[in-house]
Amino acid sequence: MGVQDTGCLRNVPAGYGLIRELNGSCRYFPDNQFVSANFRMKEFNPSGVRPYGVMRKLVNQLQVMRNALGVPIIITSAYRSGSTHASGLAVDIVVPRKSFIQLAQAAYNAGFRRIEVVKRAGTSYSNTMSFGGHVHVDVYDGSGISTSGTIYDCPTCSSRPCYPWYAFGVSGSWWATSQPNTFSQLMANLRADRGNTGYRGC
Repeated sequence: MGVQDTGCLRNVPAGYGLIRELNGSCRYFPDNQFVSANFRMKEFNPSGVRPYGVMRKLVNQLQVMRNALGVPIIITSAYRSGSTHASGLAVDIVVPRKSFIQLAQAAYNAGFRRIEVVKRAGTSYSNTMSFGGHVHVDVYDGSGISTSGTIYDCPTCSSRPCYPWYAFGVSGSWWATSQPNTFSQLMANLRADRGNTGYRGC
């Protein structure tokens, strides 16, 4: 399911990144090359790790978000060790000119079904993101193929919680939460500035 499911990461040339295309094939792009209308390959490697790669579906859905928002999306974390980021399925993003609520809605409209909203303690989800925090989006489908043995596996959420939607203040923890099971409930919690809110369903 992710970029780690093939041997392609072992063959990434120096100065290139990997995109696993929708048909499962692997393609290598120079760091500075645009891989969509607004995103260069290197933007999916803000930490500078080597080798690195992401899924085409992630790139495509981010571009849909970018088109809808009409302003740049800053990727603060993409390919890295741990969780769905290590499979090229996830990014953390900031859009300083938009609010957390606007970004969560745009992510949902773009097709993302795993959205995590993190604000800085003492701020509001209605604030623009220039106040600090980020939104995590990923395209993991819950199959467990790429992240077996982690909290991202579904449908074993009774033993390993997974969160299609959640939001929390940095000072809080998502382990003890109210549990919205729909996107509309997540949005209601954001509008109410509830600091800890999560969903343990798959």
